[in-house]
Amino acid sequence: ANTGMDVMCHAVEAVASIAATSFTDPYAVEAIKLVFGNLERAYKKGDDMDARFNMHNASALAGMAFTNASLGLVHSLAHKIGGEFGVTHGLANAILLPYIIDFNRKATKKYAEVEKVLGIKDLAEEIRKLNAKLGIPATFKDCNEVDFNEAKFKEVLDRMSANAHADPCTLTNPGTPTIADVKAIYAAAYYGKSMK
Repeated sequence: ANTGMDVMCHAVEAVASIAATSFTDPYAVEAIKLVFGNLERAYKKGDDMDARFNMHNASALAGMAFTNASLGLVHSLAHKIGGEFGVTHGLANAILLPYIIDFNRKATKKYAEVEKVLGIKDLAEEIRKLNAKLGIPATFKDCNEVDFNEAKFKEVLDRMSANAHADPCTLTNPGTPTIADVKAIYAAAYYGKSMK
C-alpha cells in the first residue's frame, strides 16, 4: 500500500511540477490512472498478477515522469518527517498528498486537467478514499507505525519546516511556498485540518 501510494505521489507531483512538459505528462497521467485502477486489487489480493503487472508499469511510467519533471512539496515534507520520526517514506507521502494537492490548487490548473482526463471531480478526495481503502490513516496523529508524539511534533515543527522548505524538491513545486506554508501543511496533515 505504501509503495503503491509512493508511485501515485511520483505521478501526481510530476504532473504539477513547474518542470513538467508535454513529454512527461502522458507518462504521469497514465500512471495515476493505473494506480487508481489497480492498487486496491494488488493490495487486497496479492496473487492478482494483472493488478501487480499494472502497478509495475505504473511505477516505471511515474519514474520516467518524475525523473524528467522532478517532484514537489509532498516529497520535500516526507523526506524531513521521515528523518525526524522514522515513518515509512510511502506512508508519509500518502498522508501528505491530499493536503498538498489542496494547497497547490491555487497555483496550478494541472490537477483540474487530470480530473478531466480521469472523469473525477476532486483528485485529493479520490486519493483520500483510496488511502482509506488501503488502511492508510488520514493524519499523522492517527498513524501508529511510529510514535507521532504531539509534544515532539511541536518541538521539531519549526526546524522540520525550514529543512523541508530547503529540500531540492521544493524548487519545482507550483507557486512560491514559504516556510510558513510548509509549517501549515505539516500541522494540517498532523491534526486533519483543511488546506482548501
